[in-house]
Amino acid sequence: MLSGCMRRVWSIVLVLGICGIALGAQWTVAVYMCADNGLNDQAYLDLEEMEEIGSTDEVNIIVQLDNAARDTHPGCRRYRIVKDGFEPLGELGEVDMADTAVLRGFAGFIKRSYPAEHYFLILWDHGNGWSEGYGPSRFIFIDESHGHSMGVAGGELAAALQSVHQALGTRVRVLGFDACLMEMIEVACEGQDCCDYMLASEGLVPLDGWPYDKFLATLVARPTATPEEFLPEMCSAYIEAYLGEDICISAIDMRQLDRLLPVLEATVRDSLNPLDPGFGRARSTVQTFSKNPGRPPCVHDDQIDLMQFWELAAAEGTGILRSVLGPLVVANQARGTVSRAGGLATWFPDNYVEFKAAAASYAKLGFVDSVLWLQFLNAYFASDDVKPTQPVIVKDNLGGRGDIRLWWNRSHDLAPVSYKLYEVSLPVEAFRDDCNDLEEWSAIGWRTSERDYHSLPRAFFSGSGSNLDNQLVLVTPWKFPHGGLLSCYVYFSTEEAWDSASGFKRDICYIDWSENKLDWHTIDSLYGSAQYWQECRYVLPKSGSLYLRFHYVSDSSINRLGLFLDDIKVYAFDTMRTVAEATKDTVFYIFNAPFGNYKYFVTAADSSGNVSMASQFYPSGEPVMVETWAEPYTKPAPFQGSCELCLDFPEGVEPDVMIYTISGILVRKFENVTKRVLEWNGKNAAGHSLADGLYLVVVKAKGFHKTGKIARVGF
Repeated sequence: MLSGCMRRVWSIVLVLGICGIALGAQWTVAVYMCADNGLNDQAYLDLEEMEEIGSTDEVNIIVQLDNAARDTHPGCRRYRIVKDGFEPLGELGEVDMADTAVLRGFAGFIKRSYPAEHYFLILWDHGNGWSEGYGPSRFIFIDESHGHSMGVAGGELAAALQSVHQALGTRVRVLGFDACLMEMIEVACEGQDCCDYMLASEGLVPLDGWPYDKFLATLVARPTATPEEFLPEMCSAYIEAYLGEDICISAIDMRQLDRLLPVLEATVRDSLNPLDPGFGRARSTVQTFSKNPGRPPCVHDDQIDLMQFWELAAAEGTGILRSVLGPLVVANQARGTVSRAGGLATWFPDNYVEFKAAAASYAKLGFVDSVLWLQFLNAYFASDDVKPTQPVIVKDNLGGRGDIRLWWNRSHDLAPVSYKLYEVSLPVEAFRDDCNDLEEWSAIGWRTSERDYHSLPRAFFSGSGSNLDNQLVLVTPWKFPHGGLLSCYVYFSTEEAWDSASGFKRDICYIDWSENKLDWHTIDSLYGSAQYWQECRYVLPKSGSLYLRFHYVSDSSINRLGLFLDDIKVYAFDTMRTVAEATKDTVFYIFNAPFGNYKYFVTAADSSGNVSMASQFYPSGEPVMVETWAEPYTKPAPFQGSCELCLDFPEGVEPDVMIYTISGILVRKFENVTKRVLEWNGKNAAGHSLADGLYLVVVKAKGFHKTGKIARVGF
């Protein structure tokens, strides 16, 4: 007779069994099949392979399958795969398999109903490496019924895997991708915090996908084997299933990334010269992976084998990196045109245009937070033409002596950035053109268009075609005694391509200025594609006669939309001065600002010479008001010889300016001064150079008195 305790235990076991909750399994293999797309029919073939093995007491095989709307059984269902069949576990209806919450729900169901010592999560669908989940060619999962896809860049995959980790309450022991091109370091980094091993292919996966009968037979035969024991067998089974085909598969230990990434970062940041010819040779010969099933790998593919690249480069300083890379790959098999695959891929486009087009998306990867790979590639191509992002002044603080503190947001760029801060007074709109007619301009090839505009009803259009040399030139020049600022809105799509034989191919709109319409100076050159209307803001030089030109030039090859131009404004200033130049900080103190009302704007420049758009004027409302007169000072400070003596005094006042020694001896006097900047040779009234030391400067007129200190230092 059973004791009361034993009866309670068996009662619990019986209840759990009736509820469909498995006990004591070593593994639950959770297959998440997003077949609501062109792979719908293939899903049934893979299910048949799974049914050849079926679940056991030690290994549960659980599938969530979403079929396409055209299928005879559309919608999503769950199954437990058994020998020669399956057990239905529930109808979910129509779900979005590219939704993080749906994957989390599947993981929660697994944890509740089929808990196990280890979990093998297989993500089944199309794959495209690290890409974002937008557009027809960028996805991991694609759910046609919902028009949604899940990408890697941007954090969608990372969020999904984190949610699985939370639902399971433990790390995924093996993460598998039955999908193309997913064995990348960029993909691995998205899951390193919640997965131990990753099984995937660096290249394309055949339409029939994984041989599930062979894979599952390996696990069922030895359920207590470790991943490092059974993953090599799975890789071998995959290769044997596709004799004569160009395929590869590998398994990596994702826990090794914690050791690898700091070494890779230090190597890329400190030990390498990206312009070393060895990197170019390595890139031209390294194993690549085609995204086109009809074309073998070639040098133009943007996915390369990371392992082989560092072996080929073999640059000084990479020895430690290569030694750390080795333990990462625990299994690797490859054949045919991808036979040199080393087990882990990375992104390395073969030209700068492709790099630039994808860099913004790539920057959203977790890998970028750990390794300066984007910066390495940018330096490698040595063609940086991307402006730093526009800085924005966000805050100020005005002290009691005309001391002003300004803060602005940091500009993003792949190269080191410095800032230039401008101070202006009385900015006024000196010119406006809504671009509805060409009255203010001399136009060759340009016209107005109602096709696209920033504001109704039309905009200027550059024209589109081959071998264009279209010009839009201001008829009446502007006068800027103290400089100005140009604002205009543009929308464009022009050719920007790379030809391996001839190099860059671009159709370009140049923005130029000139004082005589003969010698033109380029402010900016616009090419490529703007996804939306964007404001351009440029500093204009001081000039008594300044012409502006928009100059669109195209070549004989591909012609795209062209450029639209709208809402041109020009601001003139009563004064403009540079108060900070080449500063790397995003905070700046202005000491001893002159009496007056001021606005500020800032630009960013990178080490390649690219300059950002000027920020908006700050403050946007009332200006910063300095209500004290600045103390006199010199430029430079301290001075050695000749210098500028900078003064601040009211309009209409002609003060005397006296320079004294600290003991009170007058050494120089300027009478009835009308200019606020005096050119001074640094000598006394007798023409002798001053001795090193401190001096007092007194600015004095009827009803006005201001004193400051200056210093002379000999070198």
